[in-house]
Amino acid sequence: KSMTLRIARAPALVALLVVLSSPAVAQTTRFEEFPFAVGAGGEFVTDNGHASDVKAFSNRGWHAFGEVVLESGIVLQFRYMNFSLPGTPVVPPFGVGAATSAPDVRVNAGLASVGYLFREPWWDAGLFGGVGVYGLNPKTPSGDQTSTDVKETVIGWHAGLVTAFHVAAHWDLRVEAAAYLLRTDANHKPITLGGSVAYHF
Repeated sequence: KSMTLRIARAPALVALLVVLSSPAVAQTTRFEEFPFAVGAGGEFVTDNGHASDVKAFSNRGWHAFGEVVLESGIVLQFRYMNFSLPGTPVVPPFGVGAATSAPDVRVNAGLASVGYLFREPWWDAGLFGGVGVYGLNPKTPSGDQTSTDVKETVIGWHAGLVTAFHVAAHWDLRVEAAAYLLRTDANHKPITLGGSVAYHF
């Protein structure tokens, strides 16, 4: 009776193993089929580094990227970003009087990130982080504007979350949020909320 019961349970166990292994097979197949991707998108930017950014996410930017699958679930991405940050105004001595407005700071950045993605049949989600080189170039003050920002090139770190929705065999739409820590003379800590479209091949 015990042997008969084991034989009867065998097909059910095999079916269960197939069901449990199918997501992993799907992930591996997708990574092997399309190991490369390129894309572009835009983001809204705010700066958590100082109180002068009174209009949260009022600044904007854009980016372009290329990425390659290192192994199943792990992706290496190189990205170019162009965005602006609110400038750092000159604070009156001893805090007496109101701070003046400051011109925005243009930022050109090259980033390298490693991401870990959990993949499902129609969406991916995961974490990413890395390092970048940031070139900061303050705009020329106008009117009564004053600024403490200087032109500089610095190193910075970033980390974030991304979700990608598969809309076609080679295409996906992504939404992401990221935080950046820049080693600048002024205190800049950008946060971005954005999206992009990517083509896989």
